[in-house]
Amino acid sequence: MQENKILKTIKAALEKELHIDPIKTPVRLKIENGAIIMEGTIDRIAHKKKALLIAMSIPGTSGVIDRLKVKPAKEMGDKEIKNHICDAFLEEPTLRDITIEVDVNNGIVDLEGAVPSLSHKRLAGVFAWWVPGSVDVINSLEVSPPEDDSDDEITEAVVLALEKDTLVNHSNIKVATQNYVVTLNGIVHSEPAKNAAEDDAWYVWGVNEVINRLKVVR
Repeated sequence: MQENKILKTIKAALEKELHIDPIKTPVRLKIENGAIIMEGTIDRIAHKKKALLIAMSIPGTSGVIDRLKVKPAKEMGDKEIKNHICDAFLEEPTLRDITIEVDVNNGIVDLEGAVPSLSHKRLAGVFAWWVPGSVDVINSLEVSPPEDDSDDEITEAVVLALEKDTLVNHSNIKVATQNYVVTLNGIVHSEPAKNAAEDDAWYVWGVNEVINRLKVVR
């Protein structure tokens, strides 16, 4: 009975807070060994991450198992996705000389290998997310030698992602990070640009939450 109540609470929150239509975008929920399992395909990375945060906030569970995928902007085969990612790495001067293993299974990208810094790890992850056919990215890259993480590191990575994203004019966007929560302030010229900037922040490995305060000025 308690499990049913928890699942109903999550479904109601997804519909109210994220406006996720349970018919058009069904998110399958179940509880196993006290953990909430979330499955389904969500429109945006921001919605996927926020859905997980909603589930994590529900008391009485031992955790959340993430099996949510992001709806691909374009249908691609695994080989085509891998080729696009590898080409992106080769075109990026900071990544082209690093050996990164790319494995793609049903649109889910897994990155493995060793990189010299957290910045390299995060940039590789963002590039993998940007490929239109990617539905999820598992960033298993190891930083060698190990590096201490910080809010400043997160901010630098988000700023870099925004600078490299051709869909976003980064010049009027300010990025701040506190306790791995990123806040975006400033002006963009369209709603898609606002969403793209928020998604870019979510693509950065290690970000716990994104607060989007960007204003659309046409």
